[in-house]
Amino acid sequence: MIHSSSLPGVLTRVAFTVCLVVPVATAQQTLNSSYKVVPKTIVSVTNEYGPITVKPSSNGQVVVQAVSQSQAVTFDHEQHGNHLDLRARSQAQGDNLAEYTVAVPKDSWVVLKSSGGALRAEQVAGDAVLESTTGTVEVTAMNQGHLHVTTLSGTIHLTNIRDSHLDIHSISGDVNMRDVSGSLVEVHTGGGRISYAGDPGRAGEYLLSSHAGDLDVSVPWSADVQIRSSPGKGQTDKESPPTANSFQQKGSAILKPGINSISRFVLQSLRGTVQVKRH
Repeated sequence: MIHSSSLPGVLTRVAFTVCLVVPVATAQQTLNSSYKVVPKTIVSVTNEYGPITVKPSSNGQVVVQAVSQSQAVTFDHEQHGNHLDLRARSQAQGDNLAEYTVAVPKDSWVVLKSSGGALRAEQVAGDAVLESTTGTVEVTAMNQGHLHVTTLSGTIHLTNIRDSHLDIHSISGDVNMRDVSGSLVEVHTGGGRISYAGDPGRAGEYLLSSHAGDLDVSVPWSADVQIRSSPGKGQTDKESPPTANSFQQKGSAILKPGINSISRFVLQSLRGTVQVKRH
């Protein structure tokens, strides 16, 4: 059967539908498959029974390794035009029954969904949506991408991210950021702790908000930043003393003389403690 697919901003192509259903007959089995794709293909991976890892492809194709740990698991893969859907199904419940490792071209758009399994994405450059209930979410080495992360209680780790737009939400999970620079970042949690460590660069905008969790921000003394906070229980501000004539402090802004371009932090916590450290 021939299908046609069209999404705004995505190249429209006509392609044959490929449907692959693989029953697992033994306790452990590995399925390896690859798919030729058009630019900006949407790769959707759903695994309610274990982890998902996405990394860059070396051959311009989507390369999939699906590993089952249970006879109850099947893998259902479908390709419709510029949309590739990968899904694990199981008659039993558990967080370690199936595992996906998927290599995608750098211009791919990815959607990863799991309940308790860890979600990991490395070097994604397009749009990426990661949704988890209790599992950990890890995103590393993103450049000029757009990242959406949603968890219920899963911890979120964001590392080595440049010039990207991050939209992060968690009900009670912690959010840890390290070496995130030049990016537009919005992080909102209900009760989780938010931490940021690194040099934000000169073009970053960071809105960090938690209803009941603590906020901990640590930046180098040499970073040109402006920090505004609306603390709840209290605020601490730990700074190393500046060297003579090297910096000017004007309210909440720390600027080198003659520098007008700075990164900005807005920190909000209703019941938590806001802590800013400069070293």
